[in-house]
Amino acid sequence: MKLLSLTPLLATLIGTILFVFVLFRKSGLGKDKRIRYVLASLIFLQTFTAFDHYLTISTDGTSGFYGSSYLFIHLNGFLLYYFVVLFTRTDLNVKKWLWVVVGYTLLRWLFFYPLFDYDNLNLYLSSGGEETAYNDWFELEYLITSVINIALTFAAYFRLKKAPLVLNLNDKQNFSLKWVKFVFVAFVVLQMGLLAKDSVVSYTVENYPAYVKIETLMISIFFFVFAYSIMHFPVFAFSGDFDDLPQETKQKYAKSSLKDSSVLLQEIHDLVSQEELYLEYDLKLNAIAEKLGKSIHHISQAINQSSGKNFPDFINKFRIEAAKKKLLEPKPDTIYAISLDVGFNSKAAFYTAFKKSTSQTPTAFKRTHKNNT
Repeated sequence: MKLLSLTPLLATLIGTILFVFVLFRKSGLGKDKRIRYVLASLIFLQTFTAFDHYLTISTDGTSGFYGSSYLFIHLNGFLLYYFVVLFTRTDLNVKKWLWVVVGYTLLRWLFFYPLFDYDNLNLYLSSGGEETAYNDWFELEYLITSVINIALTFAAYFRLKKAPLVLNLNDKQNFSLKWVKFVFVAFVVLQMGLLAKDSVVSYTVENYPAYVKIETLMISIFFFVFAYSIMHFPVFAFSGDFDDLPQETKQKYAKSSLKDSSVLLQEIHDLVSQEELYLEYDLKLNAIAEKLGKSIHHISQAINQSSGKNFPDFINKFRIEAAKKKLLEPKPDTIYAISLDVGFNSKAAFYTAFKKSTSQTPTAFKRTHKNNT
């Protein structure tokens, strides 16, 4: 029991160390710094929450700092979802989501404004705050926030589960990915369990410390295990980008036998074009490497260095060119049919790649060509 009492303080110390480790570690998580910053932000929020809980229980609810972390608890779901978007290299309308997050944050802060009339948690509860109509609304707000966080965690899990991989994983990598998915599922179950418990338990000054000790322990375990696991799964598997490899791996292949990446790129281009490999929606780096008798890393290095693209964008270029021809036929198929015909596994993926390549939607491309003829 004494160890449980130290949980918030231990979580604060470990979280601070992990935050610094994630933020300043030179390898892992790929070259996109946003991935590192978002993961660090998640860890910081949990560390901040643990510190808030520590002050609350160590001062018997008389700390003026009480509950500050709850003002930001809704960000956990949004940040976790955004992290998975960045990690898997999938698309998201960031501007739209940013407005949603900012608006939701401001609404929550306005809702909590009456609480600032109390200097600490003890005064609020002892004044009968737990029996007021405002507290009923407070419980409803907690329910809404919890459901949103759970829903976003679910969405992040399914996005991670469905994200296309650009190479076949070895046993170690496959185990790491399965472990990360398991941690997600466990966290959803944990959140639902805490929500169910909170729905039937009324908190007072006396039982609140025990609650925050248990909650801090459970959620801290998730975030710390998640951060450790995700740091050991290569972003390279989602992007195929040579620069996403750990620094020691890049240095190894920088001194390898690949002297002229442009020559290998031409071989790759000819193979993909002549055998129409791009029509395979689940085409992997491994398949090209095996056909050319080269290493996966050499294939990726040649594509990245000589074409300036990562593997998915390189393959999508062939698909888009094939799609253009089909779109300009006298009686073209539906856009959905064309997207499947040229190797995309969904209409949404086709639209995103087409617009990224041409700055137009497929429909706008057809209209523009029709007007010019």
